[in-house]
Amino acid sequence: IIDYCNIYNIYNIYNMAKRKTLIKKLDSIFSLYIRTRDANKKGICTCCTCNKKLPIKQIHCGHFMSRRHLNTRWDPENTAAQCAGCNTFNQGEQYKFSQFINKKYGESKAAELLKKSRLSVKLSVIDLQEKYDYYKQLLKELEKK
Repeated sequence: IIDYCNIYNIYNIYNMAKRKTLIKKLDSIFSLYIRTRDANKKGICTCCTCNKKLPIKQIHCGHFMSRRHLNTRWDPENTAAQCAGCNTFNQGEQYKFSQFINKKYGESKAAELLKKSRLSVKLSVIDLQEKYDYYKQLLKELEKK
């Protein structure tokens, strides 16, 4: 006798583990893409909220809207190079971050990102893999320059 409930549970556990691993990989490649995008030719980034200059390996990929909002988590307009002091110890300096975003992308961009972050989204394993492949390719193109 085949226990279909058990097979279904094993399948779900496998997919959840695969999803978590893929999210970690996507976060990593996306962070490197953003930090590389924001770096100068010498590999130095400027913090978007305090203007501190640090090498790519010593700076974070800061998010205006928290990473818990999947709709904006991997949105390049929601992210920028940010020092650990601002990103971690000063809770992301969200007000200063919003000013930076509006200056870079237009006056209403921070409000648009706020609205976008509130929309519900369900990303499949395939969606996550496609995003990973997309940012991996963009990173390769950036590194060629």
